[in-house]
Amino acid sequence: MVEQKELLVSASKAALEGNSPLSNDLVANNLQTMDGRLRCLLALLTDYYEGFLPHSEAYLNAGRLMFQADEALLLRLRFLQDDAVVEAHSGTKLSELDAIGKDSPWCSLAVEQKRTIFTDNSCVNSDAVSYTDLVVRGYLSSPVFVAGQLYGVLCFLKGESNQTGFTDEDIETIELMAKGVAKMIELQRVQPIDPEKLRAGFGADGVRTFEEYVQQARLPEVYGVPGRVVEVLQKRIGKCSLSIDFIAEEMNLSKRTLQRRLQQQRISFAQLRDQVRFHHSITYLVEQNMSIDSISASLDFSDRTSFTNAFKRWTGLSPSTFRKLFRDYA
Repeated sequence: MVEQKELLVSASKAALEGNSPLSNDLVANNLQTMDGRLRCLLALLTDYYEGFLPHSEAYLNAGRLMFQADEALLLRLRFLQDDAVVEAHSGTKLSELDAIGKDSPWCSLAVEQKRTIFTDNSCVNSDAVSYTDLVVRGYLSSPVFVAGQLYGVLCFLKGESNQTGFTDEDIETIELMAKGVAKMIELQRVQPIDPEKLRAGFGADGVRTFEEYVQQARLPEVYGVPGRVVEVLQKRIGKCSLSIDFIAEEMNLSKRTLQRRLQQQRISFAQLRDQVRFHHSITYLVEQNMSIDSISASLDFSDRTSFTNAFKRWTGLSPSTFRKLFRDYA
């Protein structure tokens, strides 16, 4: 019995990699049983692969057979951008796709709801695939969490000619598969974080997810005089002084008048400037990888220490620690 199982797993793996004379039908039929799927997922998790790409593609190939899907994607979210990177792909029609808009339903809903989502037999095409001849009629997607962070989304798409629906077993399987992909990414791409070092190193009770920090650092949605202040601050970032005197002057107001009008709306200039600085500091640290000194100067802090203290007040972390923790999530 053990030998049969080992043979089946080896045959499945070989067929998935295209190295076996066995027909895909034989393997696909076996992968419709939960027992066969579990053995395959175990093999995928424990077998050796030479690098991230072949390992992730093996997961996608297996999933396409299990769910009878036409295309499969592993998407890595970029929280500071409007799109998600295609980390790995399986299928024939989306092979040229490098990125996909995060508003695509098979990405956005899994991200928003942070759970597995699916739909059957309804046209769900998006701009992301409009230039291909793929008509998406169904999708099965599950979020991938790496080291507690929302890393990306595992997606399986069915085309127009595929009339089979998704089952409860498919949902259970993709959730196990997402955990396996996460473990593979943790082992091969992400350096583990020692919680004890975190507590000792930054003195923070809890570290939030990168997504939460990005939300926290969003530009304030304000109008009137506060909205104009944010506008002027944005325009001056990295170029001119962000002092209230210069902002008031550019708005053709006196400093006292500007302060009074902001006070009437129960907001202060310092709060608005802090939020604009916080917003740009995350981009500079994680996406643009600027030096701490350059960021301090661009955000018009008097020195590096002043910026570091402000960033610790906003996040509980030093700028350098924040970058080390989240550089893989931008």
